[in-house]
Amino acid sequence: MDYSDQLGFNLKDVLKKLSKMELNDFKSTLWSCPLPDTMKQTNKQMVDLANGAQLAEILLHYCPSDWVMRITFQILEAINRVDLSELVRKQVEDAASKIPTVKSKATTKRRRPSSMTLIFHDFVQGAERPEHKQKREWKKIYTEKWKTFWPKCNKEMYVTTESYRILLSLCNPDETAPFAHTIVLHGPPGSGKTAMAKRLMLDWSECKQAQIFPCAFYISCREVMNRKPCAFSQLLSMDNPSWRNCVMRALALGQNLLIVMDGFDELTFPAGALIRDLCDDWNTVKPVEVLLGSLLNRKMAPHALLLVTTRTRALCRIITIMNRPLLVETQGFLDQEKLEYFQKYFEDEEEDDEGEGKALRAFKEVRCNADLFQMASLPAACGVFCLCLELGIKKGEDLALTCQTHTSMFLNFLCKVFSPETCEGRLDKELQMLFKKICILAADSLLEQVPILREEDFLKLQLNPNQLHPVVYRHILFKDGSSTNCLSFTSLGIHQLLAAILFVQELEWESKDVSKYSIQNILSKETRLKNPDLSGVLPFIFGLLNETHIQELETIFGCQISAEVKRKFLECKSKGNKPFLLLMNMQDALSCLYESQEEEFVKEAMAAFEEISLHLKTDRDLIHASFCLKNSQNVQTLSLQVEKAVFAENGAALESLARCQRSPDVQRMLTLWSDLCDTFNLNEKLAFLDIHESFLDSAALEILCEKLPSASCCLQKVVLKNIFPDDAYGKLCLCFNGYEAITHLTLQGGNLNSFLPSLREVLENPACNLKFLSLRLCSTADQKWDDFFLALKVNQSLIYLDLTDNSLLNKGAKLLCKAWKQPKCKLQRVSLENCLLTEACCKDLSLILMLSQTLTHLNLAKNELGDNGVKNLCESLSCPESKLQTLVLWSCNITSNGCLYLSKMLQQTLSLEHLDLGLNRIGSAGAKSLCEALKNPKCKLKSLWLCGCSISPSNCNDFSETLASNSTLNTLDLSQNSMGTDAVKTFCEALKLQVCPLQTLRLNYDGAKPSIRKLIEEMKESHPHLTISCHQVTLKKSPLFPHCIF
Repeated sequence: MDYSDQLGFNLKDVLKKLSKMELNDFKSTLWSCPLPDTMKQTNKQMVDLANGAQLAEILLHYCPSDWVMRITFQILEAINRVDLSELVRKQVEDAASKIPTVKSKATTKRRRPSSMTLIFHDFVQGAERPEHKQKREWKKIYTEKWKTFWPKCNKEMYVTTESYRILLSLCNPDETAPFAHTIVLHGPPGSGKTAMAKRLMLDWSECKQAQIFPCAFYISCREVMNRKPCAFSQLLSMDNPSWRNCVMRALALGQNLLIVMDGFDELTFPAGALIRDLCDDWNTVKPVEVLLGSLLNRKMAPHALLLVTTRTRALCRIITIMNRPLLVETQGFLDQEKLEYFQKYFEDEEEDDEGEGKALRAFKEVRCNADLFQMASLPAACGVFCLCLELGIKKGEDLALTCQTHTSMFLNFLCKVFSPETCEGRLDKELQMLFKKICILAADSLLEQVPILREEDFLKLQLNPNQLHPVVYRHILFKDGSSTNCLSFTSLGIHQLLAAILFVQELEWESKDVSKYSIQNILSKETRLKNPDLSGVLPFIFGLLNETHIQELETIFGCQISAEVKRKFLECKSKGNKPFLLLMNMQDALSCLYESQEEEFVKEAMAAFEEISLHLKTDRDLIHASFCLKNSQNVQTLSLQVEKAVFAENGAALESLARCQRSPDVQRMLTLWSDLCDTFNLNEKLAFLDIHESFLDSAALEILCEKLPSASCCLQKVVLKNIFPDDAYGKLCLCFNGYEAITHLTLQGGNLNSFLPSLREVLENPACNLKFLSLRLCSTADQKWDDFFLALKVNQSLIYLDLTDNSLLNKGAKLLCKAWKQPKCKLQRVSLENCLLTEACCKDLSLILMLSQTLTHLNLAKNELGDNGVKNLCESLSCPESKLQTLVLWSCNITSNGCLYLSKMLQQTLSLEHLDLGLNRIGSAGAKSLCEALKNPKCKLKSLWLCGCSISPSNCNDFSETLASNSTLNTLDLSQNSMGTDAVKTFCEALKLQVCPLQTLRLNYDGAKPSIRKLIEEMKESHPHLTISCHQVTLKKSPLFPHCIF
């Protein structure tokens, strides 16, 4: 709206001429001036965020024009913008001079000075304008409407969250921030999305924020779902005739409107309904889905700022409708905001014997349970916790028991609100029946993924939604203040627990006929992925199997559940006849078992797990894993990954503290870690331990080192990869010193310098029975390799050695060969892949190939050996003394010249059976040389890998002829070579002529071609033992072929 006629000058243009710093000075000076009452109602933060144009709108909208003229002139003078103050003065004078004089017949009167000429006079507060009065009446109605919306148990309260402050700033951007026309506020159920949206409306109606919007509207998706067709203006005015004119006026003038659409995820219109028949006429009657779709697609009211709230899971649906909306995520309360909520709730009018108020005491108990403390981020759940703990404090109960699990907290809540004190004695049959029907409502809404309960839902169960017991209205079901006939559960946790009670009862009653409330319906992975809220019922089901909780259900609610239900639950199996626990994600399974708090039940359940893979990301994961693993006795394989967040990151600081000085939280985590480490002692069948990508502080490492040596298990294989701190490798190595059962040890990613003394001690121990040792990616100084290889001279048990991805260099290879020559060295398989070797080391290696009577597998992949290096190796391999069976020369810079040496060697060697030459550019000439060798009856080669070797179509006949005469080759890999479209046909025709031993053939071909598919099918029928495949390999990585030497 342009108010220049009233002022005599254009305030927006004047304020736009100010720099950012000058505008800030203007605002600071403005706040130091005497303000009109209407201006005092505005939020200072919103004014501070406004740009020049927005500030002009605020001043003109809420302040008398005379005051605005005078104060603008004075502030411009004060901030030394005399040029602008002179411009204002001149424009006002020019405007005043254009006002005509009024003449009468009798006399000519001088016109009365207009308000514009009073700019130099003292301020006189002006009267309220008509539009101010209209807006004030409208806001008054809004204010009354929103005062009753707050989510509550028995108290009305609100905590301003950081998420709301972010939303507030986006609705009132400063001049440097882009104006977002569409904002989507998303988050999990119960995270306060609706509360934030309505708070925005309430603050607007009380003139506390969103001052750039002269009009604001709220649309409840749950309320308009069943509405009859109407016009968009009717939808916004919510059938209030007194608002209709104002709505139409705002739409007609194209004003900056604020429109809130709350609960997009609650819309159940058919797919595509929100994108069809879109319109932009706000006065045309259309179905509600068309109006909402037009608004979301910004056809309707495109000038408005649209705020949409939704659950995160519905984002994919909303993004397909809206054009690049600004996404704002809310997770509810931050930690400090949780404490603020507790303090507001309890009001701490008194302290206990330890000087703690009720709020702090309750807050500490919730904080001790990581699961509950995380859930307390949800305002709806936080209210339940506070009410439950408040009643517990009054009764003098042990709050730690209440806060033990989700189930204990929410079931305790139900028991308290349905207690004799609340319900005037023990629940009678009628109230118990009501409770069971509410459980049915909860289960049905979760199964159907409809969180809103409508009148027809109650009528199906012969219930009147307007005549339920008062305790249900106060604590279980919540009626939205913006809705007239919609109810929802006060908290998702309460909703899920009530459904879980029905599912457990159904398991008790279940016969051969499976009902829709059967637990089988929520056990499948597909169901849990499609319906996340339903999957949240599963932990509560486990929790209800607790003996104490079963008794509470029977005593308070009359639910008859026997102990036999636990056995039935564990017998539940998937369609593949596997126990459903084995199909669950491991962390989810442990979390559910922890919820039961029944050790005997957990022991029985954990008996099904022989392999356990743990990824501990938070202290919650450690709590669950500790409880379950200390009750396990059948684990054979344990894989463990520990993130930084589990233990304190500053291990050095903790190391300086005595145990008595550690904080209770730290000591508690270490106790749980100790319980988890008891797994090594409790599981006598544990044979494989893998600890990788793990961050342990000094105290946790100390506990691990204490538990491993005292373990009664028969550990055979131990893998330690990328563990921090660096000294972990050395300390853990010593745990296995003299440990005869261990035969495999992998140490990857550590610094060899730090753990070499410990490793030498292990290798030199006479009791050492280590057969496999892998030291991948272990950085070290050159001279340290000498110390390591000295230990190999003494050790008599080691037969597999893997030094892949180490900077061994030729010098290190020479030291290895020196140790290798010792009579005690029995190495059979050695990998020196990617060890920065060159052809210079091949002479030493070739000597080993002749002298060693045990070496059968050698991997030299990804080393620049070249043709000369291959020549040296081939000379030794041709000798009858060589026992080598597998040689890997993948990516060793070998050309067709090197293939000449290999071809000659293959026709003489008596032992070599597997050769990998992948990713060497041997070309057509090299392939032809190898084919000549394969045709020789003396060649004993069984497997040949030539992946990515630049072999051409001209070699097809060479290989087909070779297969016709060779009697030993069973694997030939020619993948990643461009051998032409007829390669498959050529090979198939050759193979059809005779029976050959070939079992695996890999080629590049187009498997989509019908002719190719037909040929391969025919080969399957005539040669059932032969597999022809198009094996795609990423050339950047070593192919995972079956010749892997370990």
